[in-house]
Amino acid sequence: MGVNWGQNRRTDPQEAVGFLEGLLIECDAGAGETVLVGGGPASGKTQVLNQVVARAKELGILTLTATGAADEREVDGGVIDQLLAGPALPKAVARQQDKITELCGALHGVARERPVLVAVDDLHHVDGTSARLLLRLQRRTRSAALLLVLTQPDTWYADGGLEFASQPHRHVQLTPLSVAAIAELVAGDGPDGLPEQIHELSAGNPLLVTALVDAYRSSTDSGSAYSEAVQRLLHRYGSPLREVATAIAVLDTDVTTEAVATVAGVDPLDAETSAGLLAESGLVAGVRFRQQPAAAAVVGGLRGSEKVWLHVRAAEVKHARGLPAADVARHLVAADEAKPEWALPVLVEAAEQVMLGDDVEFATRCLKLAASVTTAAWEQQTISQLLAKITWRVNPAAAAPHLASLRAAGDSLDQSDRIALARQSLWFGERDTFEQAFAALHDDVEPLDPRTAAELTLAGHWHYGVAPAAPSTDDPWLHTANTLASVWHTGATEATSACAEQILQNCRLSDTSLEALGTAIVALAYADKADRAEGWCTSLSEEAEYRGAVTWKAMLDALGASLVLRRGEVAAATDRANRALALLDAPNWGVAISYPRATLLAAHTAAGAFKAAAAVLRQPLPEAVFTTLGGVRYLRARGQFHLATNRGLAAVSDFQQCQRILREQELDLPTVVPWRTDLAEANLKLGNPTLAVELAKQQLASAAPTDAYSRGSALRVLAFAGDSAGRAGLLTRAAEAFKASGDRLELARTTRALNQLGQRAERSAGLVKPVHVPRQATRAVTSRPVPPRPVAPRTEVTPAQTTLSEAELRVAELAAHGRTNRQIAETLYITVSTVEQHLTRVYRKLGVAGRAALAGELAGADSGQ
Repeated sequence: MGVNWGQNRRTDPQEAVGFLEGLLIECDAGAGETVLVGGGPASGKTQVLNQVVARAKELGILTLTATGAADEREVDGGVIDQLLAGPALPKAVARQQDKITELCGALHGVARERPVLVAVDDLHHVDGTSARLLLRLQRRTRSAALLLVLTQPDTWYADGGLEFASQPHRHVQLTPLSVAAIAELVAGDGPDGLPEQIHELSAGNPLLVTALVDAYRSSTDSGSAYSEAVQRLLHRYGSPLREVATAIAVLDTDVTTEAVATVAGVDPLDAETSAGLLAESGLVAGVRFRQQPAAAAVVGGLRGSEKVWLHVRAAEVKHARGLPAADVARHLVAADEAKPEWALPVLVEAAEQVMLGDDVEFATRCLKLAASVTTAAWEQQTISQLLAKITWRVNPAAAAPHLASLRAAGDSLDQSDRIALARQSLWFGERDTFEQAFAALHDDVEPLDPRTAAELTLAGHWHYGVAPAAPSTDDPWLHTANTLASVWHTGATEATSACAEQILQNCRLSDTSLEALGTAIVALAYADKADRAEGWCTSLSEEAEYRGAVTWKAMLDALGASLVLRRGEVAAATDRANRALALLDAPNWGVAISYPRATLLAAHTAAGAFKAAAAVLRQPLPEAVFTTLGGVRYLRARGQFHLATNRGLAAVSDFQQCQRILREQELDLPTVVPWRTDLAEANLKLGNPTLAVELAKQQLASAAPTDAYSRGSALRVLAFAGDSAGRAGLLTRAAEAFKASGDRLELARTTRALNQLGQRAERSAGLVKPVHVPRQATRAVTSRPVPPRPVAPRTEVTPAQTTLSEAELRVAELAAHGRTNRQIAETLYITVSTVEQHLTRVYRKLGVAGRAALAGELAGADSGQ
């Protein structure tokens, strides 16, 4: 830079101020000096100069200031006018303003009598006459108490600043602020790590640092403050640097300076020089912005037409250089323009590429832009089929029109299209379409991957209890799938548990594996491995969320809600089911909506929240739901609600419909829907114990030896339908069966009935006084059911005297909690007269005078049903 005096100093703005304040003190003592302060735009030069001027005035030093301006460069003596405008300047000096020699001499004379600071900002914009005065003063600074501080950009030396640089001077080169310097600005007023965060975003550039610090102190949006500061910084640079910065921000990938120059429309040498200056400012590293927010700020400041033009140019440059299709397509999508012939295949290829990384949103935008520019029917069909596969993952309802195009394509579909057709037809309850697509996959020239065949097989079982047979069941994948699917018929076995673990460990979460993984999770839950089942469910749900697959997450969360309900945590199950339903609106759920709705209905019923349960029932379901297993589960939950609210005949209708649906499909899935024992409970409620016993025995006879759940439900019906003498033993066996099945909700219900049976027996024998046990305690799940202690009753006690019906128990519980008769009637959907009749019978059976005594008696009043 032509500096021959060995006085270079590289320092950040804060340290530079300290250095210059030291020179001020020396000047006050009679020593003069010239200091050239250099740095890039917004490097802090003006801020440093202002602080030095303020300090000089504090010391009583005569201070003359001026600022060069690009639009006043031709105003002869303009800077001199600014210097002489100070009121403290002697009149003798002011009179010499038209003569450079005399004026220089006058100023020098003043400096021999008192210290003088001459501070000029932006020396590169100073007019010629004023520059000659400053040069004369520079040659005389050391012979008087004259401190000359001049600021200029680093590029100024090459553009005409060599005259000043060749004279005696000190050169201060401003560097970015360090973390320590930023910490001093923050002054310990921020959270730990704030200085480091600010330095990371700003690279120490003073303008950006100041904007971020000010935003923190004023509690304003640091993002918008940062964006505004970036745009101000580029405005200071001007052309061609601003155009280069904009091109770098739009390209946003590691490219050459030649590519940047092409997009910016500037000379390659100018692009290289500008990129270097941007790097010195801390914004850019190489030819890419260091921080994405900075690039976003630059692009965000573009006008519409300018933005479109730059992105089109960027797409052309990247396509010509052979960059990946996804990189090129991002510019086409940003410009919303795809006119070149090469754009259509690039967009389609980009969509397929980004789907490997689960970027559903961008893939969809690529395909929609591609669809807008093509007129060929076959291209439209291809794009529509791709959209169907991609959209389903986040918006199944939006994929429905594309599903229609897949169906219409018929034999022209390739394997991936047939898989998508099979996948989506299951979701919307189109069983015939699923079976046809599944069969066509096996008849295809290209053999279907065994894992995909296994996953689709399990998906068919999940929705319909059966799936079309695969050509070869000897394959390990298909053997594993078929063994796992048997859990619906036989309950949990060691084989189903082992296959469940294999599926969970070997199937990656995908469109085709969703139900397969769900089946494996349920199989573990049925095998009393609730912790592993819930662990897998949570892990997969988190993966679905991370990958942006809302449909997957919704289904997995619905499954998680049913697992929590089996654990007996009714409130948690309600919350999870509601959260799952909130992820997708009803049309997007398809027939799968029956899963969270059934769980929600069952949870409300178990909690006695009958109004909430009735609200679930008022929400419509697609007609196709009732051809699926999910629909059968929903019907069962509705029947149980009807039982709990004394609608025995309505419950019978629901359970009989479950029976019809299963028999029409030639299915008997006692583990999923034990409709015989459901009907038995309804008949028991309606006063038909003989039929109830017969149905329960049929359930026992038809259940597989490993189907503990079916066995437990049948034994419990037999306990209440048969002789009271054998009730405790049957309930104990039922509790053991439910424990083996892993259903803790039913285990708790049965255990509660056992405990209440024992308490009634003891009270009737007069051995113990009634003890109040909170209702919540009776819901607790015990690790081992406790059989009643045998006692010899003093007198014969009939079941009618000691047992409350389910309806009576519901009324008694609400009355014990302070509900009025009308409130109880509204909650249970019965008349006030019926409430009064139930309470009369409750008082008689429990031997109490009124509702005030109910709370202490209810521990022994539940029939367990």
